Amino acid sequence: MIAQSQVIITLRPWLGAPLMQALDPLMGDIAARLNGFSIRREENLAQELDSLLFRAVRQATQGRMLAQLEDGTFVRIRLEDFSAMADELMLLVFLDFPADSAHLVFLRDYSMRRASLSALRALYTKFADQQSPRELEAIASVAKSCYPAFRWREWLQ
Repeated sequence: MIAQSQVIITLRPWLGAPLMQALDPLMGDIAARLNGFSIRREENLAQELDSLLFRAVRQATQGRMLAQLEDGTFVRIRLEDFSAMADELMLLVFLDFPADSAHLVFLRDYSMRRASLSALRALYTKFADQQSPRELEAIASVAKSCYPAFRWREWLQ
């Protein structure tokens, strides 16, 4: 079960505490959507979260798209940041999966269809014992060559 606090922890580095406070009512909705995910239904939850976050941030910032981070600096939230945030939220779902063959197959497919670093991370960490050393090397290589280091440094070091 994914808690609202996990959603907040995931998004705070991107949006900062002040904006997270303004978006607090949305965090419970996001947690509920994540908890409703099923591999049996074809859905694009990541895209829904991307759009939901974009609209909410745009409204909360009155179109300025600025967030004050924990260190006090202001950053402009870019369009591509929303898809990265949505993918990071999907990690909460993926790490909640049982480590069985059906979920392994789903994550392999999802990582390719959706270009999801979070799916790769779940494959590399949670499903590592079901991967060959060569598969793990390939996952690490794709992550390092296709995504910024701040998104993979924590789990590939």
